[in-house]
Amino acid sequence: MTVVLPRDDALAIQEILALFAHLFDNNDVAGLGLVFTSDVRVDIGLDPSRTYHGLAEFADYVRSKSAAAPDHHTVNTSLLPQEDGSVRARSRYLGINLEGRLTSGEFLDVLVRTPQGWRISYRRSVPRTPRPAGAGAPVSQVLEPWRGTSAGRS
Repeated sequence: MTVVLPRDDALAIQEILALFAHLFDNNDVAGLGLVFTSDVRVDIGLDPSRTYHGLAEFADYVRSKSAAAPDHHTVNTSLLPQEDGSVRARSRYLGINLEGRLTSGEFLDVLVRTPQGWRISYRRSVPRTPRPAGAGAPVSQVLEPWRGTSAGRS
């Protein structure tokens, strides 16, 4: 059965995904609750190499990156509504680090509707370039649960 995601929800989710880059790049930890649930889990890397449990722990990570945060751009998002009411979002990110080098990867998110609106309850950041040697599981394996189309919008 195809789950339909109303256009207003799709737009609200797109806004949440875009807001993340502004908050992260400007070290706006006070605003992270506009994007994430309080019990968010954030995995970074293919293995993953780092995991953060809860908004407070992830905020500490954001604070630690304030001087070295790249300039992030979230693009090419595909939304996959799920039977349980959540939405899987798969986005590409482009980052420009302080040395001017380009990085890219995937944001794999699970969003849930909360009383405050849509929020990310799970995020995995998977680097594509540069990809470290011996980086673990192939990117295609990590992406499998986020494959599909965004045809479920009304």
